[in-house]
Amino acid sequence: MGNEMAIGVRRGSAVRAAGAVAGALLLVAAVSGCGDDKKDAAASAPGVLDGFSKPESVVVAGDKWFVSNIGATQEPMTKDGDGFLSRLDSTGKVIERKAIPRAGDPPLNAPKGMAYADNKVFVADIDRVVGYDVDTLGQVFEAPLGGDAAALLDDIAVLDDKTLLVTDTVRGAVYKLDIESKKFGTLTTSIPGANGIVLDKSTKTAYVAGLGAHFEGGDLYKFGIEHAPAAVGKVGTVHGVFDGIALLPNGDLAVSDWVSADKPVPGTIKIYHTDGTEVATVKLPQDLHGPADFTLDGAGKNLIVPAVADDKVAIVTLP
Repeated sequence: MGNEMAIGVRRGSAVRAAGAVAGALLLVAAVSGCGDDKKDAAASAPGVLDGFSKPESVVVAGDKWFVSNIGATQEPMTKDGDGFLSRLDSTGKVIERKAIPRAGDPPLNAPKGMAYADNKVFVADIDRVVGYDVDTLGQVFEAPLGGDAAALLDDIAVLDDKTLLVTDTVRGAVYKLDIESKKFGTLTTSIPGANGIVLDKSTKTAYVAGLGAHFEGGDLYKFGIEHAPAAVGKVGTVHGVFDGIALLPNGDLAVSDWVSADKPVPGTIKIYHTDGTEVATVKLPQDLHGPADFTLDGAGKNLIVPAVADDKVAIVTLP
């Protein structure tokens, strides 16, 4: 699901696509929460914010945080118009639960992964990437993916102010999106259930958390971004029902794992060296379900973790 309830079917037969949708619905059923009828989100316990609607991704945009909410309904590929972004301050205080879209802007359907560049928050919304001005919160960008095959854009990484990298869980793809032309170019279609993505700009290497083509579990992948099609390789033997991924200040990778896609069990976040060696496990609040597309806070000391199944966002300290 920005992973989260990312659909895991790659481009292929109609039967496989249907299976992916069924798998998505199964996973979403496992993450049913309290719906969209709550009051403004508030801290329910130290380090935990409550009151969201299937929170899937968090992005830090200067002195603001934004949380994407898939919405009250449980269809990650349905264009139902009930998705939204919440705005928080840099301490985690909710300023406006439904901050985006603003009145008059087109609705969001099932917003997932986000990225911040050029004073804009970009968000993946099923088959398009939408951008919003951080100051006015108004929509200023939209790039449709196009094509007839089913798609589920899931997460975004920033290459530079003109270029985004975007994963597509259904097609098992990673695209390069030119912000000026609003055109998508394909880097690879060989990552089953491509979900979370992070970019190491120093080595021009992208790391992608795979969910698996049918939510059965996937692997961790890496590839250089300078050539297309990219030469994709696995990172060690790391395996799980992966969602979010982040590059830590020391160069290690943190990866969130739902552990199970078809039953509600506590998720995990583990830290790995870039060769796949496990380093540590992040201590999460007890029974945190569906850890999705998390991010680092501004100081790089804490992780901000959306728990899709619990309608919560947890702030946890790195080990």
